[in-house]
Amino acid sequence: MSIWSKLIGIRNTKDTSNVCGNNTVSAPYDASCYAIVDIEVGQKGHRIQDIGALRHDGAIFHKASKEELFEFLDDTDFICGHNIIHHDAKYLFTDRPCHQILVDTLYMSPLLFPERPYHRLVKDDKLVSEQMNNPVNDCEKAKDLLLDEMARWKALPSGKRRMFASLLKGQKEFEGFLSMVGAEYADECLAELIREFYKEKICHNADLDMMIQRYPCELAYALALIDTTDYRSITPGWVLYHYPNVEFIVKLLRHTRCDTGCDYCNTQQDVLFNLNVFLDINSSEPTRANRSKNKQPGRQ
Repeated sequence: MSIWSKLIGIRNTKDTSNVCGNNTVSAPYDASCYAIVDIEVGQKGHRIQDIGALRHDGAIFHKASKEELFEFLDDTDFICGHNIIHHDAKYLFTDRPCHQILVDTLYMSPLLFPERPYHRLVKDDKLVSEQMNNPVNDCEKAKDLLLDEMARWKALPSGKRRMFASLLKGQKEFEGFLSMVGAEYADECLAELIREFYKEKICHNADLDMMIQRYPCELAYALALIDTTDYRSITPGWVLYHYPNVEFIVKLLRHTRCDTGCDYCNTQQDVLFNLNVFLDINSSEPTRANRSKNKQPGRQ
């Protein structure tokens, strides 16, 4: 096992499905053998004008030749990038299959960093870069983001890792990252696992089975947002564009009172309960007049 694998706690795995476009390859992989890739595409003609890449051994690639890039990537098992699934890959692999696993940092970022301002390296769906039109610099930022995402993933409780991995299993935008971190999937009932972690945060009687079946990605993003403590946190616009039902799922989980009643709905969805809490809090605070009476003469 490589030093990198030991640091992040990943074991080599064999016969892992690798989805890249419509090509599926099954091969052993090593999480330490990766490269970050970023391309610049011209607005006219939509052709690749520049390519940057950083390899796991520190080697740097900065040319416009796809063939030379593929030679540079020959010994890698993972190709990582920001929006690589729906942008870079469609230009890189137009005339040849992809033999590596694609890892996209874009879709994992709002899932792992849902709190405001989401992540220091990301603004909307773009990487924050000091240099314009420099793919190597963007690769460095994407690498920093990837390492932050992997660290945050490992910091999650094991049950939450299984929960998110099970929701996102088979989704090409997330599958590469899950493969890279050696994600484990839930053996227990997924709906019950969600209820366990979000007790008194969501309606206990919400139809989780339906959401898991029909809206797994939206449910994952909704649960990540519910986990935040910053009330100003919102789902990024690009997430709502690609997954427009995220807000619908939040409504079902948090803003739709169940008929039978549960701990969440009987408190958070009960107007009288919350009114009594509000009045009790305010009645316990001293009034301005009482605070004035308690002031000693000569004291400000």
